[in-house]
Parts: sequence; structure tokens; C-alpha cells
Amino acid sequence: MHIDMDAFFASVEEVRDPGLRGKALIIGGDVDSSRGVVSTASYEARKYGVHSAMPIVQARKLCPHGIFLRGNFHLYAEASEKVRAVLDTVSPMVQMSSIDEAYVDVTGSQRLFGGDDAIAQYIKSSIHRETGLPCSIAIAPNKLVAKIATDLAKPDGYLRVAPGGEAALLAPLPVRKLPGAGPRTCEVLESLGILTLGQLAAMPEVMLERVFGQAAALWLRRASRGIGESVVEVASAPKSISRETTFEEDLLDWSRIEETLAYLTERCTYALREEGMEAKRVTLKVRYSDFETKTFAKSFAEATCLDTEIAAGLRELIPKGRERRARVRLIGVCLSCLTYNQHQLRLFDGEHAEKWGRVLESADGIRHKLGFEYVRFGKSMGLGRKVTLATPSLSR
Repeated sequence: MHIDMDAFFASVEEVRDPGLRGKALIIGGDVDSSRGVVSTASYEARKYGVHSAMPIVQARKLCPHGIFLRGNFHLYAEASEKVRAVLDTVSPMVQMSSIDEAYVDVTGSQRLFGGDDAIAQYIKSSIHRETGLPCSIAIAPNKLVAKIATDLAKPDGYLRVAPGGEAALLAPLPVRKLPGAGPRTCEVLESLGILTLGQLAAMPEVMLERVFGQAAALWLRRASRGIGESVVEVASAPKSISRETTFEEDLLDWSRIEETLAYLTERCTYALREEGMEAKRVTLKVRYSDFETKTFAKSFAEATCLDTEIAAGLRELIPKGRERRARVRLIGVCLSCLTYNQHQLRLFDGEHAEKWGRVLESADGIRHKLGFEYVRFGKSMGLGRKVTLATPSLSR
């Protein structure tokens, strides 16, 4: 089963404020923003050509009467967790592929719920009861076909693809509907006169091999016929945690840049501790006004989840980012080489680290109850009590 929450961020905002329903709602930046990108657009906004990843400036031209909101990741994450809780009642085999999308292996749930249709109805009604949100669901023999079918079922729909019906469903669809076929691949296929998945499925393999190579040709032929072998993968530990933002205007003042970097670092370390993990490597990301992007990394002798130690590592990297006397467009921080926290039982080694560990444990408790902004380090307070970034990272 593939489930996709419909216009997720916009739908969450509509539940929060019913007055937004039926409006052209665009999430990702306010109407005056010159740097943001669209995270989600309501279906009313999509009628004007607005779509995700589009610059806010372009969205404003296409839909000047739209309602533009920066978005609230805390609300979206909370709704996503409620959706996940519903899915967990159906099957232990749940793969969250993003904050608003998941695959569920329902093979073992058939007898309990009474078949595919009953499973889909239970999930849709349960999610609506818990969150007020709509979703689209497809159930098919494999993940590939289920994902394609969900797109066909939108919005707020359900589609079941019976075993043996995969090729017939895919045949009339454009090649661009095939997940995993990138824009360049589709351009080549279309230049060869292959416009639909049915045409692709009928192409001689030798011809596809001549253009794409043996491995890619085999995958294209199998996928176009609805053959997929990917399995639902239960969530594993994250490999990295990162936060980044683009500035409203390119900056040369590194004191202002460092305030934002301090805030992003606090966000990263808080998320790191939420996962019960530590990081052994910190990376500074800098994108300059000419779009050149540089990364600078430092590894620690031991893994840590302390803001003080990670911030100290970043301070060693900042001079490298400043070497170019160029304005900065984007700044970001990434924590990697993650391991589960080995210091939980004995807290932290050393009196100083132990003290900070206890302080941060208390701070995180307050943040969990009242919100992240209630406790911050002095370095980021130059941004104000309530921080509003031009393009806030929505990654977990």
C-alpha cells in the first residue's frame, strides 16, 4: 500500500484555520519573499500552475491573489506522527518515505481487516478522525505500481490494482509518470517517439540497450510493465541530521551569518538528542552569491550530542568559509557519523561535560513542553525571540 497525504502542509493549515479552505494557499514563504521556494500548494493554487520547488517569486506572478504562508514544521511533524500512529495499527511493516508519504506491507493484515478495500477505508477514516486531513491510497502488488496508482487516485481517493493488472494500468500513461525515470531519460525516450509506458514496454530490449546500456534498459522494460521487487523497509536510524536556510538577501556580515548558524546548530543538536544519538562529524555548508557551494568538515575524537562541543567544532570551520570575500546566499550545518548515545547511563564523561549534559536535558524538557524557542543560547538571540527564516529547513 502507498499512502500520500494530499497537499499536506496546506491541508494542515486549513485544519488549523478553516477560513483558508477553498483558497489558493501557498506554503514556503510570505508574499514579499524574494528567496523562498514553494513547499506545498493547495489544489486551488495548482490550477494556476503553482507547484512544489517553484520559487516564491514565480508563484506570486502566477497566483498574485494567493495566500502565502511560511509554514510551521512543528504542526506538520505532529500531524505526520499521528498518521504514522494510524499506520502502525495496520501493520508493523511501515516505511515512511517522507513526512507525508509512506509504504505499508498489508500482506499480513488481509484477514484481520477483511481485504484491501476495508484496509484503505479504515486508514482513511482513522486519519480523518485523528487529524481532519485527506489522503490518497493505492494498493497494488508492488511499491512501484502503488506509487503510480496513488497519483492517479488524487485527491482524497483510493485505487486498487489487482495482480496481473499492472501493465494495463501503466500502458496509457506518459513515460514521465514512471518513478525513477529522470527528466533527461524521459527527454531521450520522447525524442525516440516513445511517449507512453505501453510503448516503452513494447520496445525491443536491444534498442534500449543501445541507448541506455544493459542495466538501465532492463530496468526500464521491467518498470514500464509494472514489475517491481523493492520491499517495504522498516525505518532505520538516520545517517545525518542537517538544517540550512537561504538568506533574504546575500550577506557579507559574518556576525549576522554566525547568529543564524548558531540557531541552525541548536536545531540540529536538539533533533540529535531527540533521536537519542551522538555525532562524530560536523559539516559547515556555505553557498556564495555566485552559487558556488563549499563544505568544510571536522571530526571529533569522540561522538557527542552537546551544543558546546559541536559549536566549538564549527568555530574552527568558520574561518575557512570566510576565506572567500564574497557575499553568502545560504548557510547550513550537518551532523553525521551518527551513533546511538552511549553515555545515557553514566551521563557524560568529565565534570564539565556532565554539567552541560544535565543543563541540556532540562532545556530539552522545557522545549518539548513549550516549544523550541523558549530556551536558546545567547549566540542565536541576536535573531530575536521568535526566529523566522527565509527558507526554513523542514528535514527531520
